[in-house]
Amino acid sequence: MKDSISSLFFWADFGLTSDDVSKLDDDTIVVTKWNWDYSLSHRFQRKALELVQGNPRLKILICCNHPEVLTNGRGLQKPKKGEAFHLIEFDPELVKNFNYPLHQIERGGGLTFHHPGQFIFYPVVKLNPKTLSLSLMINQIFDVTSQVLKGWGIEKLNHENQLLGLWHEEKKIASMGIAINKLTTFHGMALNILNNPKMMLSLQSLNPCGLNIKTYTSVESLTTLPADPIESFKTEFLKRIHHEWK
Repeated sequence: MKDSISSLFFWADFGLTSDDVSKLDDDTIVVTKWNWDYSLSHRFQRKALELVQGNPRLKILICCNHPEVLTNGRGLQKPKKGEAFHLIEFDPELVKNFNYPLHQIERGGGLTFHHPGQFIFYPVVKLNPKTLSLSLMINQIFDVTSQVLKGWGIEKLNHENQLLGLWHEEKKIASMGIAINKLTTFHGMALNILNNPKMMLSLQSLNPCGLNIKTYTSVESLTTLPADPIESFKTEFLKRIHHEWK
């Protein structure tokens, strides 16, 4: 399958080489690219989406991060019946003189931020109402993330908060924004592993996901990191998520 995919892509069009591609099994391809230009990664997701829609057994799992960038989705999470929370709407006027580029994209959710200290997981996968619904996919991604971080010494993680995300007590450590096209997912999770004080300072007026920037935390703020933490997290995460999605 990897060879057949390689014949369909001109990797350089997306800032990739064939060395960035590996195979977990005959139907599961992993693309890994650190500090990947956001525009190139988004174009690649769209191409991967077409390929998976034509080959429903195929899974393309993208592990990456990006230079400092903002993305804005279709809109903030709306409260369900009986829920009460207040999110601050994004004001586009605030980014006119901002230091980082902004991309308007098709995923769910509002404004969010990316930087090279994150681990980002974009699963391009065909959903199945009986075996892999959207809610099950999101829960499994968060559960696997929690399992890896628990092994690193972080307790009290949950994703049962009214607000979508992975939380450590009252602090948000990972965001989730999924898009679906013809029952196929793209976009995904951004986990804050390393601190980025400069970007956090810049974001004080923007309220990512409608939240005060002080709501966000990172793995680095909560535990001692292993060597090469982003690569280490990727290895452990993929092993577990592949087991769930075999």
